[in-house]
Amino acid sequence: MSSPKTLLRRLGLRPDKARGQHFLQHPHQARRVAEALELTPADTVVEIGPGLGALTTFLAQAAGRVVAVEVDPLLAAYLREELFSGHPRVEIRCQDILAFPFPQLAREVAAPVAVAGNLPYQITSPLLFKLAGEKTAVSRAVLMMQQEVGERLTAPPGGKEYGILSVLLQYHFVLERLFTLGPGNFYPSPQVTSVVVRLTPHPPPLPARDESFLARVVKLAFSQRRKTLRNTLALQAPLLGLAPEAVLAALNALDLDPGRRAETLSVTDFVNLANELGGKGRGP
Repeated sequence: MSSPKTLLRRLGLRPDKARGQHFLQHPHQARRVAEALELTPADTVVEIGPGLGALTTFLAQAAGRVVAVEVDPLLAAYLREELFSGHPRVEIRCQDILAFPFPQLAREVAAPVAVAGNLPYQITSPLLFKLAGEKTAVSRAVLMMQQEVGERLTAPPGGKEYGILSVLLQYHFVLERLFTLGPGNFYPSPQVTSVVVRLTPHPPPLPARDESFLARVVKLAFSQRRKTLRNTLALQAPLLGLAPEAVLAALNALDLDPGRRAETLSVTDFVNLANELGGKGRGP
């Protein structure tokens, strides 16, 4: 197999910095990512940003169907017309993954789909939130991302890494950091280390009555993370359709000190708070 640098040169292409293109160049690492999905011929897997097809090749060996979603039309054409031409189990779609209809595909195949890919930094958070919102269509995901984001995903309460992404993704998924990939595993080499994380949807131990309202509460609580809950949630309570007194009453009912910061609250604390606030006559 040609190296990404050699193959790109042959195709007359260059890595697109605007799209955050860093191509996985060691087959054994691509195999590790594919194996972490534990695919069977009964599985349909969606690959995010297949690039030059390093991971796609291994996914196609294990899954019954691969839907590879590539936003770059030149790379999509290479994959469709050359690398996987005539391959019955690989479908190349040229589109933005943020607009990809996971629920529609899951209905089409009558089962949740697996997801894999190397996430460009600029779309990592929006894509993770998209997967959370459409998790009933997803059986599991194994994703490469910047180590910084992986640390935020799996962070416990109390530290600077713990935030909106931590709370909302931990609410929706069991998160496992599997292994790291140094810059030399990619071409061109990024300036950061990457981490591979497995996401498995799970019923939260304590379900939120309204998950969209939970997200609003979490985002408002962290909107000024150096400030206390009194100064974020209570003073900005009208943004939740509530009076400040209602927020303070909810905190008191749950024995949560208004002088605490959002980063000290567990996922369960946030769910309890959102459920308590949801019964206090909030507006739209």
